[in-house]
Amino acid sequence: MASDELFIGKRLHKRRAELQLTLRELAAKTDLTSSFLSQLERGLANPSLKTLQKLTAVLDVPLLYFMEEKSYQSPVVKADSRSKIELDDSSVSYELLVPDLTGSVEVITGTISTDCENIIRKLPVETEEIIFVLEGKLLVGLQDAEYELSPGDSIRFNGSELEQLCNASDGKTRWISIITPPVF
Repeated sequence: MASDELFIGKRLHKRRAELQLTLRELAAKTDLTSSFLSQLERGLANPSLKTLQKLTAVLDVPLLYFMEEKSYQSPVVKADSRSKIELDDSSVSYELLVPDLTGSVEVITGTISTDCENIIRKLPVETEEIIFVLEGKLLVGLQDAEYELSPGDSIRFNGSELEQLCNASDGKTRWISIITPPVF
């Protein structure tokens, strides 16, 4: 059992208890089975991105709620100790590049392995976002057009315009996202 899965399960159970939802009630609201949710809570299953998106919508929490936050005494975040979450059997992962989510901006790095579907998640509030591609090619679909970004390319947009985010290369794609306010 990986620590990511166990942490996700603990956070899921905590939030479900806060909202006083039974497993059956949460299952009905998310179109997931109560047995699968129970496995998630016990750290016996790893959720897909789509599953986590369903859960965050019903539980009214940001995706990064399920990321294990490290306790930092320093403003420095070392590469080997970043808060991280892996989804879809590690085909999608996010790492927090700032010490915590208490500031006015959130900075994450994302990675998509090959053959990944659209990973867009509509955020609950209006945001301004910047994406900077580090490796591979990223397809960014906004309401007015699609843009294929290569390493070194960047794009700025209002979060409500974002409709598509996909790997557009044969290998892995990595990027940095800067989002304000921090609601991802």
